[in-house]
Amino acid sequence: MTTALAAPALAGLDGLPFLDDAFAARRLLALIAAVRYAQARRRGLATGTSPAQAGAWVGPARAYMLSTSATPMPAQPLPPARRQQVTQTLTQITAVRPQWRALLALPVRYARLHPAQGAISASSRAWPQHVLLADEAFTTGRELAEQMLHELAHQWLYLIEDIWPLQRPGGPAATLPSGTRDRSPAEVLGAAHVAAVLVRFYRQQPTDWAAPRIYVLTRYGSECLELAGTLSGHLTSEGTLIARHLKEAF
Repeated sequence: MTTALAAPALAGLDGLPFLDDAFAARRLLALIAAVRYAQARRRGLATGTSPAQAGAWVGPARAYMLSTSATPMPAQPLPPARRQQVTQTLTQITAVRPQWRALLALPVRYARLHPAQGAISASSRAWPQHVLLADEAFTTGRELAEQMLHELAHQWLYLIEDIWPLQRPGGPAATLPSGTRDRSPAEVLGAAHVAAVLVRFYRQQPTDWAAPRIYVLTRYGSECLELAGTLSGHLTSEGTLIARHLKEAF
């Protein structure tokens, strides 16, 4: 996918994370740092005006300080062996898609998802730059890579959404094609984005299992975009543009 997003607000990012190699990751992080730092100063959490101080707010700990959610994060520290597996997996993904190096280097705290309640991994805008991995995510190297890419795709779209909302207030809750309920219009776009990212990744895998997985993900992503179409009246112009851009991936 090479077509850049054309909306004035998003054109400066040169596409979407993981789908467009020209995506301006550093530019987005600079915007995030400035917005978070301004918010932190308004709330009395930061002082001063130096660029270095603003840059510190790109980290997950300070990002979480700004969260206003009352929902506890279901997280425990990852054991050292699991942290090493995460590091190794990031290296392996980078070897397959070196163009994603900057995206994979996003400052993220990886933690154990507990209680998992049936989920393999989780993330939320309420817990910015935190990726939670259940024990089942470590079953195989392939599973861990997919779950990490899944959640990192969410993290980058959350960052975009922090600058440019993708949905209008009061949007209805939807059920994803997977059966997952109570998802917002923006989260429907997020599900389609994840599927597109994984399809692009697996197209680089010359293995027997890749083609069936690509088929499943392509169908799922297309169904998510069909659902997004029914919710189009609740998307902002940026959300609508992202939905159109994602169609190029399937």
